[in-house]
Amino acid sequence: MTVEPRKQRRARPPERGWELGAGGLGKVSWGVLAVLLVGLGVLLLASGYMGYGGIILILAAAAAVNLL
Repeated sequence: MTVEPRKQRRARPPERGWELGAGGLGKVSWGVLAVLLVGLGVLLLASGYMGYGGIILILAAAAAVNLL
């Protein structure tokens, strides 16, 4: 019994291009994510978790970049 190799399809981008960033997820979603992360970061900083709060604020800034 011989097994024939499967044909592989060639990978190609979608015809309209890749949808990444604010175009793929929606600006409202990025805004909600940024606001939630800022709130969590401030809460962590107020609780004394300086490292975690700072990292969360950096993530909030990265999410907010997609709004521009």
